Amino acid sequence: METPDLFTYDDFRAFLLDWWTYHQGLEPGLSKSEMSRRLGLPNTRSYFTDVLAGKRVTDLFLDRFCQALGLRVEEDRYFRALVQFQQAETPEDREVALDRLVVLSRSPRRRLDPRQYAYYRHWWNGALRAVLAIEDHSEDWECLASRIQPGITARQARESVALMQELGLIERDARGFWKPTEANLSSGTGANDELILQMQMQQFDLARRAIMTKFTLPKDIATSTLHLSGACVDRSRDRIETFLGELRSLATKDPDPADRIYSLCLAFFPLSSEGSTP
Repeated sequence: METPDLFTYDDFRAFLLDWWTYHQGLEPGLSKSEMSRRLGLPNTRSYFTDVLAGKRVTDLFLDRFCQALGLRVEEDRYFRALVQFQQAETPEDREVALDRLVVLSRSPRRRLDPRQYAYYRHWWNGALRAVLAIEDHSEDWECLASRIQPGITARQARESVALMQELGLIERDARGFWKPTEANLSSGTGANDELILQMQMQQFDLARRAIMTKFTLPKDIATSTLHLSGACVDRSRDRIETFLGELRSLATKDPDPADRIYSLCLAFFPLSSEGSTP
């Protein structure tokens, strides 16, 4: 196993596990209990294991981790940003941490692509791209900005169009209007988890705002709390995937010209820990 390169990681816990596995080969006595001791907890053998399992790292223990891992200055900064990114409690904090990760990621093998990051950083890029697909817009940035909600500025609309042009996502048609170069856009299997998570958090923040907003167009918002078996969870996930496929098919095969943009945010997540069967 090669020495783990911190700058290639987007999960600090995965790095910690690989770092420990690698150094255990060099120091056979470096158990997880020993790691807890090096972090200043000689009487708590499970702390390092708990962190790997998802326990939150406080600022105090973030300092101790950086010291115990023997990180260089740039590695120290990157590791701190990575921890802050994964533990961010608000979209704003997460965006600030992601900005720092992009700046600090020095490795030529880094997984954070600044251009891809720029597109997924703001929800309105995708919304504007969808607007351009169904309406004709050229250089009237005020008009373009007014076509989506919550509102954005004319400057944001102009910068978004410039970014999408640079990425090859839009181009001018024969009449001089901006149009998407592809009918559908997928993040693909090579997309960074950080970028997708950032976009998903923004979309759910929009959904939160939509609950309290009155629209002239219809909206549907529903929530349910269910008690399910493990098998039923699997069947439910299959049905959700089928529904999403059917909805995409409806949109693709819609015989009428599109005249509005909608967002769908669907979340299915546990509210309890895994129980044992009696």
